[in-house]
Parts: sequence; C-alpha cells; structure tokens
Amino acid sequence: MEAASAIIAVGLIVFLAHLFGAVFEKTRVPDVLPLVLLGLILGPMLHWVQPKDFGHVGQVFTTLALVIILFDCGLELDLGLLAKSFISAVKLGLSTFAITVGTTVWLGAQALGLTPVEGCILGSIAAASSPPIVIPILAKLSISEQTRTTLILESTICEVLGIVSTLAFINMAQQNELQPVAMVGHVISSFVLAAAVGVFAGVIWSSVLKYVRRVEDSIFCTPAFVCIVYGIAELFDWSGPVAALVFGLVLGNIRELKWLRELPKLPVEKVGLTHTEKTFFAALVFLFKSLFFVYVGISMQFNSQYLMIAAGVLTLWTIVVRLVVSRITLGTTLSVRDSSLVAIMVPKGLAAAVLASLVLESGVSNAASIREVAFGVILFSICTVSLLSFLIERGYLDGFFGYAFGSHRPATVGGAGADGELAATLAEGAVGTDAAIVEQPSAGSRSRLAETLKEPVVTEQPWADPEDKR
Repeated sequence: MEAASAIIAVGLIVFLAHLFGAVFEKTRVPDVLPLVLLGLILGPMLHWVQPKDFGHVGQVFTTLALVIILFDCGLELDLGLLAKSFISAVKLGLSTFAITVGTTVWLGAQALGLTPVEGCILGSIAAASSPPIVIPILAKLSISEQTRTTLILESTICEVLGIVSTLAFINMAQQNELQPVAMVGHVISSFVLAAAVGVFAGVIWSSVLKYVRRVEDSIFCTPAFVCIVYGIAELFDWSGPVAALVFGLVLGNIRELKWLRELPKLPVEKVGLTHTEKTFFAALVFLFKSLFFVYVGISMQFNSQYLMIAAGVLTLWTIVVRLVVSRITLGTTLSVRDSSLVAIMVPKGLAAAVLASLVLESGVSNAASIREVAFGVILFSICTVSLLSFLIERGYLDGFFGYAFGSHRPATVGGAGADGELAATLAEGAVGTDAAIVEQPSAGSRSRLAETLKEPVVTEQPWADPEDKR
C-alpha cells in the first residue's frame, strides 16, 4: 500500500506542476514557489513524509535532477552570449559571494554568538545560489538572453564557491588550520579541469552520436552519458555541475565550433541533438524539476522561532548586499527590468541544505543553529525571490528599481531586453519577414535571431534535421 501511495503522489505532483505552470501564465507567480510550499506542507508541517524515508535514493535523485537541468540549460546557451557574459558573471558572482560571507560573520556574531569561522561557514552557505532554482525561474520571465546567461553562469559559480568554501571552513573549525592558497587553487582547478572534461566529452559524443542513434531506444543514451561525465568530474574532486553545463554548451553549439575541424583523427562533420531529442530533454527536465522542488520543501527542518527570525533577517540582508553589488557592477546599458531581476536572483537550493547537514555531522559547535538558520534562508530566499520576480514582472517595482539604478537606464527594451528590441525593429518594417517567426522564437535561438535574419529566412520544420527523418 505504501508503494501505491507513493506512485499516486508522484502522479499528482506532476499534474499539479502542470497546473502551477498554467497558473503562472495567468498570474506570473513562478511555479517553483507552490511546489516548494507543497513539499513544506507534506514534510515539516504534516509530517507525512521525511527526507530519511527516501534514504540514499533521495540524494541520488537530487543529483540526477541537478545534472539534467544544467545539461539542458547548456544546450540552450548561446556561445557568443556566453563570451560576452563571462566577465560580468565572474565579477558579479565573486563580489556577491565575498561580501555576503564577510558581512555574515558580523551578523552571526551579533545575533547567534558564532565564532568568525562559524560565521564563514554560515556565510558560505547563505551565498551559494542554486542554479536548479534560478534556471526554471528565469525560463518563465521576460529577460534578455545575455542577462539570462549571466545569471546562470553566476549562480553556478556561487554554488561551487559555496561548496568548496564551506568544506574548507569546516576543516578549519575541526583542525584550527586554514590554507587559503590551497583553497583558491582547488577552486580554480575545479572550474578549469571540469570545463575541460565537459569540452572533451562534448566533442567525443558529437562525433559518435550518429552511430549511437542506430541502437534501439538510443534517446536515453545522451542522458546516460551526461551522468557519466558528471560522475567522472566528481570522482576527481572537480566540479560535476560545471562539467555537465559545459558538456551541454558544446553539444548545443557544436556546429559553430569551427576550430574542431582542424583537430586530427576526428570526423569533420559533428552532429548535434535533433528536435526529437531536445523535446525529450525538455520533458525530462520538467519531470525532474517538479519532483526536485517538492523534495526541497520536504527537506526543511525548523525548531526555533528565534532562529527562523534570524534566517529571515539574513535572507533580507543577502538581497540588500546583492542590490548594492548589482548597482556597482552592472553596466549602464542594461535595462531597469533586467537590472532588477539581477538584483534579486539569489535563491538557495538543495546544495545549501546538504551543506547545512554536513555542518551538523562535522561536530562543529553551534552546528545545530547554523543548520536551522541555513534551512530558513533556503525557504525564505525561494519565497522572497518568487514574490519579487512576480512584482517586477507586473511592473509594481519599476519605480523603486528605477530610482535604485538611476533614471539614465532604459526601463525596458521592447518588454524583454534585446529580444524586445529586435521585435520592435521588425515591427517597424526594418526587415521583411514572417511575423510568426518573430513572435515566439525558441529559447535557444532568440539570441541569434538578429544574425539569422540577415540571411534568407527559411521556416524550420520539426523534421528539418536529417536525423529526424527516421
């Protein structure tokens, strides 16, 4: 009977996820929020289910969700926008992380009586933004592709920094020893070597993919290979999320990487994913995303009202820090709408919850307080970011953010950054083309639409890829 109830629950969650998505289209409330609240009701409030009920399966599932979501995100990223966004993402991520950790040390000492090292542990967790939370929220919002790319990269950087820094500070608390040079070296090597694994895997897989497709039910081979790439990076203590993201980036832009033709002993023709495979991945991401957010809600644990208040204060403080950093680091050409979304996009996720649990297992003094505050920050940050993104999407905060970022910035560019600017140009008749092609470009092609329209326009059919004819 328990197995039957679990299967029914999974089915209901999937249907509710579709319902929440439809509600978003009407209200602009991100579907992430009701899914997390559903898990909160099932877990901490009603105690119908607890994280320990899932055992090791829960951890494996959340890792799979992270891998699939990041890989699919990499498929949709544009290589040209990535190059333009990389420096700003690094600058935004490092500044936000460093200031958040530094100020949390003082807040933790004043409110919770934490030592400086314990404050650094809490600050590292509070600064670790979650790509699996950021990516679905951005997918539902009107935002330019370059800003979207910047936020995805920045959240990935912050999550890896949070994991490495938290583990380093836990080790320092246990051994009273900190090796900053070794920690910085590990961070750099984790990023660079994981990215190299992703590039190598993307080139190899694109070379053999047309042969793999001859295997029966081969559509599952690419997700399986993504898991292998992630696992190899993690086995070498590098960043698995970075490897999965870069693997998707290479596979999604394989036809644009002309330098690959110069590599010896590799086929000249590289093969990307077909329309059918991309559709399958989109459905897979939806399923994992829906269950993932419910599991995040179930994982919350709260016992002290005072610590919950402290978590609420810390959450608001991280948003204030992000607003100040965004005001200083963002360029003046970014619209107020995009700038406001950058300023609030600091939700925490399951990685922060896992780190908080590791703190408790490490035996650090005040570990229980750190864990509970961290859980509160996760919940409040998701709720706050969802609420603020709804208000920004509705235009209710345009006045505040217009004042915060200065009146010299454009309020919006055609309603959606660079994409809106392109649509406005086409509406004026600058380029003659079919309006149906411009109204709803796919997520991966919007950033390249301007360049594409310089050439004769050909309406792409789902079966345009030769691999789809089969």
